[in-house]
Amino acid sequence: MSSEPSPDDPPVFEDEADLTYTIDVIAGLAGVDPPTVLHYQEQGWIRPARAAAEGDAPAWFDAESLRQLRRIEYLRSTCGVNEIGLKLILSLLLEVEQLREECRQLRR
Repeated sequence: MSSEPSPDDPPVFEDEADLTYTIDVIAGLAGVDPPTVLHYQEQGWIRPARAAAEGDAPAWFDAESLRQLRRIEYLRSTCGVNEIGLKLILSLLLEVEQLREECRQLRR
């Protein structure tokens, strides 16, 4: 059996250790422009790892933010999901993650 993913499988985005990125860098890595990152941040769909300090870049984003941004862009560009659909899907994914964490806690 081959362990390679099928072309029909959604992409898996691995975490990039403890790296943080400026808005320009995270936008480039995800293939979007910085205003799109800001828009998603305003919607609450991605969160900066740390807020901007005076004279610093607007915010710094971590691997989780990058993974979430890539997930949003995949849903939007490849699957054709609009913002209303994104809001619903992201809410449901968050709920699934919370339920999984509760299950892990109960198993201990």
